[in-house]
Amino acid sequence: MRSVRKLGFSLVAIACAVLLTAVGFARRTVAADEAALHGIEKLHQQDIDATLAHEPQALADLFTDDGVLLEPDAAPIIGKAAILAANQRDKAQHPQVKIVGYKPDIKDLQIVDGVAYEWDYFDASFSESGKGDDVKKFRAKALRVLKRQPDGSWKFARVMWNLAEGQTLPK
Repeated sequence: MRSVRKLGFSLVAIACAVLLTAVGFARRTVAADEAALHGIEKLHQQDIDATLAHEPQALADLFTDDGVLLEPDAAPIIGKAAILAANQRDKAQHPQVKIVGYKPDIKDLQIVDGVAYEWDYFDASFSESGKGDDVKKFRAKALRVLKRQPDGSWKFARVMWNLAEGQTLPK
């Protein structure tokens, strides 16, 4: 009888230890998820700010060094330096353009081991003259892969976008 009680006590102790470990892990996971979500939201706001500012360096800084940008009807742009160069070319070719609006609508976000996957629609508008009297709008969809950086911040590793259904790029 005594050995049965001892065994029962041991099983209860083991079960409690497993439960406490699981609760501790769950708390760390929730805290880690909250930190990840906060970091990703910060990246989203930086994306909005950089896009609205139409600032080539700020846009490039959103990417990892090996980032890839896939845009409609264009060759892949591979690497942060190439993304910066493409942004600078675009700005030089269209110096008057003012981004009037940019609003992403994240539809799904999944985070796995320091990598996040999301897809969204976004609405954008711009003025070619920069005066706002010729605003053109379009809707697009995007798939983005984000990577957590060693400092805990997040950056885009891969961004692919295309026009939404029934859309054409304004000319």
